[in-house]
Amino acid sequence: MMPAMFVLYEVLLYLVLILALPYFLFAGVLRGKYLANFSERMGFYRTPAAAHDLWIHAVSVGETLAARPVVDEILRQRPSTTIVFTTTTITGQAQARRLFPEATVTYFPFDFAASVKRFLEHHHPRVFATMETEIWPNATRLSRARGLRLLLANGRISDRSFPRYRLLRPFVAPVLRQYDRILAREETDRERFIAIGAPPAIVETSGNVKFDYLPDDRPLEIAPRLETLIAGRKVLVLGSTMEGEDEPLIAELGGFIASHNAFVIIAPRKPERFEIVAGLLAAAKIRYARRTDWSDGPANVLLLDTFGELAKIYHFATAAFIGGSLVRTGGHNPIEPAAAGVPVCFGPHMSNFREIARVFLRDGGAVEARDAAAVFIFAERMLDDEAAQRAMSDRARRTVEQNRGAAARTGSRIVELLA
Repeated sequence: MMPAMFVLYEVLLYLVLILALPYFLFAGVLRGKYLANFSERMGFYRTPAAAHDLWIHAVSVGETLAARPVVDEILRQRPSTTIVFTTTTITGQAQARRLFPEATVTYFPFDFAASVKRFLEHHHPRVFATMETEIWPNATRLSRARGLRLLLANGRISDRSFPRYRLLRPFVAPVLRQYDRILAREETDRERFIAIGAPPAIVETSGNVKFDYLPDDRPLEIAPRLETLIAGRKVLVLGSTMEGEDEPLIAELGGFIASHNAFVIIAPRKPERFEIVAGLLAAAKIRYARRTDWSDGPANVLLLDTFGELAKIYHFATAAFIGGSLVRTGGHNPIEPAAAGVPVCFGPHMSNFREIARVFLRDGGAVEARDAAAVFIFAERMLDDEAAQRAMSDRARRTVEQNRGAAARTGSRIVELLA
C-alpha cells in the first residue's frame, strides 16, 4: 500500500501530464521531440526483455560524459557487468549510444508507478546508480521494493535548489533513506544532503567525477573544412552561451576580430538560440558561417548550431569563454577545454560548478571575467602573449590531472553493491 504522500505525488504527475499534453503534441509534430520516445518513457519496449546487473541514469550529454570514466572503472574491475543506460534527452541518447555500444541504451521511464514497474520488469537490474541529483520518488521507492541496491553518484545540491529541498524535506527525506550510498561532490553538498534528510552514515564526499573527463581523440568530421575556414588565425571559442551573454559578446566581437585578425567560434547552449544568434551576427555585419549550412567562402565566425561537437572544437582554440556564467544560470563545465590545454575564463555566476570553478581559480587554471569586456581583455592577452598562453594552458591541464580520482572511487562503490 502506497503512503499517502506517494499517492498525492502520483496524482500530481498525471495532472501535469494532462496539462502538458497539448505542448508535447505541438512540439512533437513541429520539432520531432517527445512523440518518438513516448512509448519507451511509458515503459513499453520493442526489444526482448533481458536482465542487467546495473542500471545507470544520466539526464543529458554532460552527465553521460561524466559517467564514461565511471563505467570504464566498473568494467575494469568487473568486466562481465551488463548495463542498461538511461537518459532523459534525445542528445543524451545519442551520446550514450556512441560511448556505450555494448550497453542497452533507452529512455528513463516517466516516474509513474506503472511505467517504472514495466521498466524494472523488462530490464530487471540489480543495482541502480543515478548520476547527480536525479531524485525520482517512484523510481527510487519501487527499485528498493524489488530489492535493488541504490547509489546516487556525483551528487550536488545547488544554491538555488537547496531552499526548495529544505521546504520539501518531509517528502524528500523518506526517498533519500532508500539509498545505500550517496556520493557527494564536495563537503558543502554532503552537508546539504544530510540537512534535507539523508542519513549521515550513507553520505560521503567522493570528489567530482567530471575531473575524470576523457577527451574523445577521434578526429572531428569537419576538421579539414574548419581548418580552411580558420586559415591559420588564432581562435577564440565562446562555448555554451546563454541569453543575455550573446548580445554583449557579439557587440564587442567586430572590433576584437578586426584588431587581432582572430577567428571566433560561438556555440549557443540551447537550440532555440541558434536563429537568434545568427540574427545578432548579421545585424552586427559580421561575416559568419553556420555549421549546418556553410560554403567554403571566407568567414570570421563559425556559429556552431549542432550538438556533440563542442568538446572537439575546443582543440582548435587558443582561448575559451565558458558561457552561462555572465548571467545567473549557474555556469557550465570548464573541464572539457581545460583538459585539452585551452586557457579558459568564465563569469562570476558559476554556482552549478562552484567547487570546480574554485579549484581552477585557486590553481591559476582559469580567470574570472566580470563582464563581456573582460572576456575580450582575457582573450586579447592569450592571443597576444604566447608565453602567458602556454603557461595558462599548462596550469589548466595540470588542474584537471591533479583532481582526478572520483570516478575510480565511484566505480568501486558501485562494484561493492554488485557483489
